[in-house]
Amino acid sequence: MKRLYWILPTLFLLSMSTFGQSNPQTALHDALVLNNRGSFEAAAKVVKTAIDSGQLNGDELGRNYIILAVACQGAGDLANAQSAFEHALQILKHDREHPEDYASALENYADFYSESGQLDLAAPMYRKAFHLRQGIEDHSATALSLTRLAELALARKRVREAQKYMQKASNEVKISTDFNDDDKAFFFETLGWLAIAERHVPAGVEAYQHALKLVERSRGEQHWLAGWDHMLLGKAYAESGDLRSALANMQIGLAILDHALGQKNPKYFAAELAYSKVLDRCGLQLEAAQMRAATEKASKDYYGSRCAGCTINVAAFR
Repeated sequence: MKRLYWILPTLFLLSMSTFGQSNPQTALHDALVLNNRGSFEAAAKVVKTAIDSGQLNGDELGRNYIILAVACQGAGDLANAQSAFEHALQILKHDREHPEDYASALENYADFYSESGQLDLAAPMYRKAFHLRQGIEDHSATALSLTRLAELALARKRVREAQKYMQKASNEVKISTDFNDDDKAFFFETLGWLAIAERHVPAGVEAYQHALKLVERSRGEQHWLAGWDHMLLGKAYAESGDLRSALANMQIGLAILDHALGQKNPKYFAAELAYSKVLDRCGLQLEAAQMRAATEKASKDYYGSRCAGCTINVAAFR
């Protein structure tokens, strides 16, 4: 899962003004907190209660469907995540007063497709969201949309295109008044990916280090996103040839993900598989093969009927 989390604080602030002290508002708040902690299955149950209450309509209902989709995807329930995204889009595309909500639905649905490697489906959604953000002159959100487009370009190995998007994103950041640590972390993660694609590996390592510090400052050292960034940093160290630092960071990352999310979680599976590749490069082929086999079996058992044909996705590790 990549960057679904970044929309949640905005949605929370929006929901506070519309729900007041009603029960659905309380449920929405709880779901947002659970999502940010990585308790995705619990979050999905809570927000579904709010939706099923029948007290929501219009943009309120659309926002809840976005959060439900985020939670379901985080829990590996991809079929219900896709269904929730579709509901959100159907509701919000007709809402002319809240284009920012429609843009959030588009971006997060695009993330869903991007993570599964379906880049051709993700691309038009990212572009449409960007134009919506640009139209309402939200510089922080526009910067993040441009950063997503840069990641899409990098996934397609279009480095020059990614460079242009990141330059435009940098310009938007300069005039933004509310670009927070979470936003900056995402921005620096993408700078790291771009630097490595440009074969400027030391700059990539530095960018990932900065992203990790920002996440630790905003979310704490034991948050699952900190574990995720340790994994990204480990991958960057491996690219630099510093396999000792790569292993050390990935071991820290796995420990954090285990504590925060547990081992029966799609992100943990992806992290283990990425770690096994570094083990292989370190000459620990037997240990790497055993970990790969165990992880693939655990993933297969986990998904079961949730998503026929789903496999471990390590796209977020570039």
